[in-house]
Amino acid sequence: MCIPGSLRPRQFDPQLAGAIQIQLKRMVDEFSLAQLRKLQVSSGAVNHLGCQMLKIEVLKFGSSVLRTPNELQVAVDEIYRRWRTNSKVLAVVSAFEGVTDQLIKEASNLIATDIEEATAAYIAQGEQRTAALLVGALARSGIPARVIEPHEIGLMAEGTSLESAPVGVDVTAIERFWHNHAVLVLPGFYGVDPRGHTALFGRGGSDLSALFLAAELAGTCRLLKDVSGVYDADPASSTAAHRFAALSWETAISVAGPLIQSKALRHAQSRALPFYVSRPNERACTRVGNIQDKWEAPTQPNRPLRIVLLGCGVVGRGVYEVLQHYRDTFEVCHVVVSDPEKHLDIPERTRDTHVASIDSIDVVVECFGGLTPYPLIAQALAQDKFVVTANKALVAARWADLSAFARGEKRQLWFSAAVGGALPALETLEHLATQKIPLAEIRGIINGTCGVVLDARAQGKTHHDAVALAQAQGFAEADPARDLSGRDSADKLSLMIEAAFGEWVGPEEIHTRGIDAIASDLKGYKLIARARRSKEGIVASVAPEVLTPGSFLHEAKGAENRIEIELAGGQVIRLRGQGAGRWPTAVSVMGDLHEIGRLPILDSTVATQATPLNVARMTKEARSERGSQTPSAINEGPR
Repeated sequence: MCIPGSLRPRQFDPQLAGAIQIQLKRMVDEFSLAQLRKLQVSSGAVNHLGCQMLKIEVLKFGSSVLRTPNELQVAVDEIYRRWRTNSKVLAVVSAFEGVTDQLIKEASNLIATDIEEATAAYIAQGEQRTAALLVGALARSGIPARVIEPHEIGLMAEGTSLESAPVGVDVTAIERFWHNHAVLVLPGFYGVDPRGHTALFGRGGSDLSALFLAAELAGTCRLLKDVSGVYDADPASSTAAHRFAALSWETAISVAGPLIQSKALRHAQSRALPFYVSRPNERACTRVGNIQDKWEAPTQPNRPLRIVLLGCGVVGRGVYEVLQHYRDTFEVCHVVVSDPEKHLDIPERTRDTHVASIDSIDVVVECFGGLTPYPLIAQALAQDKFVVTANKALVAARWADLSAFARGEKRQLWFSAAVGGALPALETLEHLATQKIPLAEIRGIINGTCGVVLDARAQGKTHHDAVALAQAQGFAEADPARDLSGRDSADKLSLMIEAAFGEWVGPEEIHTRGIDAIASDLKGYKLIARARRSKEGIVASVAPEVLTPGSFLHEAKGAENRIEIELAGGQVIRLRGQGAGRWPTAVSVMGDLHEIGRLPILDSTVATQATPLNVARMTKEARSERGSQTPSAINEGPR
């Protein structure tokens, strides 16, 4: 079987574009996206995704980023980056590197030439596999995610089975899926035709999927590639390659063709949709759709941030393993452990805690736990180092000493993982405070160990066996007293109160009862942390409660954390995510590390305007260097 040329890069088809525009004009949604959001917010009983403060981020991951399943962590971290900054995320994925070519080859040998519908369905398996594995990786990191198929959201295509374009989508269906999942993952590259069959969008079609959906959702689109943006030459082969900070449509179509699908570029231009091209987890990018072209001033690459990791237990080991994906960004210099003989596979292991004070170290990541690491943290901060920790007990106990390092543009102390694990509790509260949105109450389940123990006890396990289960799953410490007594939740609630209300209420000031104080049957109980503003000040408590069946907090299972943030106007923001364990905590620690790596104080990049003369010279020189090829960031097709 011969696969038609429609699956190779091809020129923009104006007739097809005209048909698309006509179809778009005929489409009228039952509710506009703005009307839907207004209804969700006014209901007063929506989840966190219905709040008007949330942005929409459409992220496209191609095979240049996700070459194999081993790179999925990179996508997880980028998705978490956007979710923790109060965004609803739609991730559009391509097949892993080489998979589509293999499927095309297999289809050529196995499927008759005239059965294009079957061929399209077979080739689309590559994207489906990537989407399923990415949702699995997100779940491991405690991030609530779901695969959505094009037919579930009415992603309609017009054209042939092997070369089509998107013409419509059910926006309300996407919003409904977002109601229960913070992150949606869509297999890119295809939609469904009027007969319900798979219809492919052509080579690089995931770019088109992402840009079309971003336009329909009124969201921001980011095409994640293996380069930091669009360059005037291939940065992998030319040391003189310069990156654009911004590109006009005309220049983008001229120079970015092999990096971005031509059909997708034309579609974004027709919808007046600016978008961004960048590497995952980096600050540098190119904005496409600007009025003027702008160059990014040439800079020397930043050296990797040098890290000392204190502790390599449940969380520390997770952080260490994730850091191996970012050797160009972070250099693990030392891993301090109590018994190096237990960590023979870690070449950086040491017993010497003094390595944290070496002048060349940039970041100290504290995963010891408890209060004893405070002198090491204090010394690192005094030396102007960054400190990242998940140690809520230490931060809460020494807040008076540490608070000056925890805020502002020159912030040194980062502790997002101290509350909620993967759930972005502190980040959301800090964002609300920054936006000056008044809050009435915060309440939630913020201890994963208690969740596991209560569920196990409700199923008939003894107290001893329930605790052992939580320990075996990596949620409970060897001594679970702080969890079961509610003191761990009180530490976290103190940090949440400070972020939400700008006032410090120490853990010792919070009325606290743990699940170890329940004398009767534990069935139906949840350990609830609450804080509300009253005329007398902040009223806070941690105590077991029997909740209304079917309510948001009641439905939490196992180690899942859930938080409700009630705004002064009555709206409720609801967050959920895995609150404990190696990978949920590690992804939050990595979120802080990436934030530090993106701080503008670490470089001196300045954007400069690119004049038409510069662009003309760039285009001429690049074409001369490459012969007849169109200059772009990479020589391969869009991924």
